[in-house]
Amino acid sequence: MAYIPVSDAGELELDALPPLLADGRTKVIACSVMSNVLGALPPVTQVAAMAHAAGALVVMDGAQAVPHQPVDVQALGADFMAFSGHKMCGPGVGILWGRHELLEAMPPFLYGGDMIRTVKRDYAKWNDVPYKFEAGTPAIAESIGLGAAVDFLTAIGMEAIHAHEQEIVAYALARLAELPTVHVLGSGDGGHNLAQERSGVVAFWMDGIHPHDISAILDAEGVCVRAGHHCAQPLHDRFNVPASARASFYIYNDKDDVDALIKALHKVVRVLGR
Repeated sequence: MAYIPVSDAGELELDALPPLLADGRTKVIACSVMSNVLGALPPVTQVAAMAHAAGALVVMDGAQAVPHQPVDVQALGADFMAFSGHKMCGPGVGILWGRHELLEAMPPFLYGGDMIRTVKRDYAKWNDVPYKFEAGTPAIAESIGLGAAVDFLTAIGMEAIHAHEQEIVAYALARLAELPTVHVLGSGDGGHNLAQERSGVVAFWMDGIHPHDISAILDAEGVCVRAGHHCAQPLHDRFNVPASARASFYIYNDKDDVDALIKALHKVVRVLGR
């Protein structure tokens, strides 16, 4: 397994990708449409074009992007994209989109009712896509809930959701810059004005204070953040930090929430700062 390096500014170093593809051994490239730690929007369309030119398939993680902005799987060049309903104001149901010809060629990996068309002693014939991948009782209630969530977000407008988040993140980055001991993960030289490259989340750490302690004080102040690796320990290793605190923004957040975050962080400095 090989990795595309990440710059100090949290950007993929795409110059490193062609050598990884040159020997023809790479068959699949996985990338996130939006980082759940940095909020960065990598150039996945360019990654897909380079991968396809080398004969590789592209699996995209859309869990962060799909709820937050317009996503066109064909325009992005995805071969597969996975995302989740629970990040879309819906129930916990997973979704996998795949190019039809690839799904047709793939054998099923689960077996049970409804994924089979014909069974004989010496062979079996699978059902049509997508049923051949839906073994057993389907997630009926979750699927109905997912449809309602999609309708809800569509009524708001994905462009409007993305624009709202851009405004909130820009404001959050400007306010975080008021605290000199706060460092935004992937901000390169320590700057904070990266809203045009980010969406939805801002992960940060503070000099001399562990993110778990930050989150505990914020929790007592009624501000909820996530502290830890965010399922991305290698990324934290890249930036040489043990963990980070992550503020997440969505359609239900406004600038008052950012102000509450900053006020609580000032208390963190008063209580634990050195």
